[in-house]
Amino acid sequence: MLVIKGIILLYFNVFIGGGRMKLVDKDAIFLRENLDVLFIALNPPTQSNNNCHYFSGKQSQFFNQLYLSGLITENLDKTIADDLVFGGTEYNYKNKQFGVLDLIPRLEETNSSKVKAKREDVELMIERIKKYKPKNVCIIHSVVMKQFNKVTGIELKYGYNGKVLKDSNTEFYCNYFPNGNPIPTESKIEIYKEIRDNL
Repeated sequence: MLVIKGIILLYFNVFIGGGRMKLVDKDAIFLRENLDVLFIALNPPTQSNNNCHYFSGKQSQFFNQLYLSGLITENLDKTIADDLVFGGTEYNYKNKQFGVLDLIPRLEETNSSKVKAKREDVELMIERIKKYKPKNVCIIHSVVMKQFNKVTGIELKYGYNGKVLKDSNTEFYCNYFPNGNPIPTESKIEIYKEIRDNL
């Protein structure tokens, strides 16, 4: 069944959708009102951008960690998982609605130390959170956390942060980036479990 859905999605992207869209051309495609969880990353890395799918790089552990935490119910093929998890609800915990957003969506870069966020990037992110009103936001990159603090003066910690924005009921969580750092996978999974248990 999953293979069939993948073929259908591929057909749609290539033949109906007019070609495969790079991530840098997909800004906010999985953003919509009242999401249960909006995941916020930094920017599209090269492999995922070339694959035209979020978190689809060879080393990416994002969807596997969602599966191990119970936020999704199957260990999905990461080459199509974003369409299934962010574009649908069948594989999501209790059929909850998940979405994803990059702080700097138009920049392809794998080395995050080369990514320079601007004040307006953070202001747009906050504007979108207030407009689309996700129930929960999960920031999954330390650079996004630091830039958020720099612009707002609000210092976020890993794990649950609560409602941090004025005139917003969105609850904030922060997690470590899924791969490329020495943080144990178990620590990342525990934060995702906390989100799951509060949905």
